Amino acid sequence: MSPKKTSPDKKDKISIVRFIYLYIITAITFIVFIIGAITIVDVVLKAYVFDVDEYEWSRPPTIYCENLTRGPEYEDCLKRREAAEEKEDARIISKDSARRLSIGIAQVIVAFPLWIFHWRIIERDRKRRRK
Repeated sequence: MSPKKTSPDKKDKISIVRFIYLYIITAITFIVFIIGAITIVDVVLKAYVFDVDEYEWSRPPTIYCENLTRGPEYEDCLKRREAAEEKEDARIISKDSARRLSIGIAQVIVAFPLWIFHWRIIERDRKRRRK
């Protein structure tokens, strides 16, 4: 049996759908790549260049000093509480920055090859049409 030949109208519809698919996927992967790259730059600049404290909310203290009477014990308790809060803030910022950095890297690693792959198909199709 010989393979069925498709009509010119069907080929045109398939090529239009393929054209739209390729350009949509190329646009989406390029946008995801750009978002990932921006996320990486944002995290690096905030963490290592500008040393920005992203979290300035107040939360309940980890150590309660209010039941102590004023004096050396109270002052010592306040210092310990402040040190504990700073340590907790640094841990939260570090975890969040690491999470955002890993998401940005993943977006770049996944989106860039997909974008290149689909863009090369588009370029190959353009060259075939020119001939």
